[in-house]
Amino acid sequence: MQKIAYLMMTMAVVVGVIASQSIGRAYATATIVPMPPGVTADAAVALNTPYSIGSQGDLYICVSVTRTITDIKLIDPTSTYHNYVGGLPLPITIPANQCLYLNANDFAGLAGGFNMAGDWALVADMQGGFTFLYEFVVTFNVVPESILGVAAIVAPSLAALTGYRILKQRK
Repeated sequence: MQKIAYLMMTMAVVVGVIASQSIGRAYATATIVPMPPGVTADAAVALNTPYSIGSQGDLYICVSVTRTITDIKLIDPTSTYHNYVGGLPLPITIPANQCLYLNANDFAGLAGGFNMAGDWALVADMQGGFTFLYEFVVTFNVVPESILGVAAIVAPSLAALTGYRILKQRK
């Protein structure tokens, strides 16, 4: 029985490490992609909103004709500007009927995702004086998409507690 308890505790630690590694990875994602379904040309959008604190988001800047972005910023609820630091160097030329895909970690100070709740804005300046502006919301909590996500977080703690109680009763 003691071996089973040790095995359960080991599995709980492994599952906890795997779950924590898959949440909030920080790497630059800026890339040119085809327009997502439902997005019209010449628009800046934040899909799947509202976001929760710590999430990376799905931000798009889409164009109908080839345009060159000269500057991109995220503005947080305290009016602090987060400059673009993504993998593609500025200026970025977006081909016609394509989008630039961004996440929060493409901006200075947001490697861990959005860091406060409130109204945010994505601002992108183009050559020729054209500017994109899109406002979106970041909240404290968002309803999980799946019960599996909750289970992946809760199960390791319960398994470790169960293993501890079994070992404590054995002694």
